Amino acid sequence: MKLRRRSLAPNPLPMTTMGDIAFLLIIFFMLTSTFAKDTGLDITLPKALSSEKLDKREVTVWVSREGRVRVNETWIDPEDLREVLGREFAKVEVKGVTIRGDEQVPYGTIMTVMDVAKILGADITLAAEVEEGHPGAVIGDPAGG
Repeated sequence: MKLRRRSLAPNPLPMTTMGDIAFLLIIFFMLTSTFAKDTGLDITLPKALSSEKLDKREVTVWVSREGRVRVNETWIDPEDLREVLGREFAKVEVKGVTIRGDEQVPYGTIMTVMDVAKILGADITLAAEVEEGHPGAVIGDPAGG
């Protein structure tokens, strides 16, 4: 007796498995990507009752509890602040400085940063977090404009 071989059609590529793999890849990249949010300094901003969103490009000066100073993304010696701010102002059209200091930073340290910025003719902004839920909190332009 002669046995006949059945001809098998080639298996099609299973689309369900490809969908699973694509979904797993999306989850993998979502979990391994970095979400940047003011990294590099562990500071606690002081609380404020009002805030105003600024649209202009500015230089950000960070002051840590230990007195370390960072201008934008570069750590500097506090003695070099005037020189570094001068170079940063040459890069941007607006002479604005946002000072983000920890609430535990001594008042004199913040005043020194403000003095250097003022000598260079900068507009100074102090960063703070708005106390949510406080009855006197104002978010946006306090003048209503």
